[in-house]
Amino acid sequence: MIVHLLLTLGAHLGGADMAGVLTVAVGMAAVLAILLPFALLSIRQALDAVSAGRERRRGMVSPQG
Repeated sequence: MIVHLLLTLGAHLGGADMAGVLTVAVGMAAVLAILLPFALLSIRQALDAVSAGRERRRGMVSPQG
């Protein structure tokens, strides 16, 4: 989404304010670099929770009636 916003900004500004576009691009890249480890950690924890839930369901035996 950030890349889309950057491209939209660049299309609206054209070449008129290249320093502004570069400033925004560097800022967005910095935000992505800072948030990426947290996003990867969250994804890893979610996958671990899903796999733990699957293992728990496999371990449970349904009563035969």
